[in-house]
Amino acid sequence: MAETIIVGSRSYSTNIRRSGSSFSLQVDDKEYEGEFSRLNDGGLEIILEGHRSIAYSEKKLNELYVFADGINYVLRRQSRRVDSIIQEDQGEDLVVSPITGKLLDRKVESGSNVKEGDVVIVLEAMKMEHRLRSPRDGTISRITSIEIGGQVKEGEIMFELEDE
Repeated sequence: MAETIIVGSRSYSTNIRRSGSSFSLQVDDKEYEGEFSRLNDGGLEIILEGHRSIAYSEKKLNELYVFADGINYVLRRQSRRVDSIIQEDQGEDLVVSPITGKLLDRKVESGSNVKEGDVVIVLEAMKMEHRLRSPRDGTISRITSIEIGGQVKEGEIMFELEDE
């Protein structure tokens, strides 16, 4: 889904398509091909046009804070207006635990297709169940390996989506 990203005072029309660990990124009229892998410390190793970078990010509301190649970036997403209907941003591909608690259930496995709103993970904290739902249609490309009954920390990756 195309969206506008604002970095500082500049805005860019962007579109990213991902398949497994490969991606295609369009920024304005230029297209880039690359690969990525997730690091154990939460970072990303990105290879884009032969250049290797390690990046770390944190999302807060509609801002994404990215640290890459020694530079801090603040990216802001902007909704696009199409035929006078505002198109909201596509849901994130990574779903993290909003709480520290216990893993009660994994409703699907890696490779499963899910629809927006499907329950994927069930957590328990303070005797309350918290259902983590798929933010969009897609395929589960990765799901937590924590054993049922195991401890989950807030911010830990629970599952990741990719396009069907």
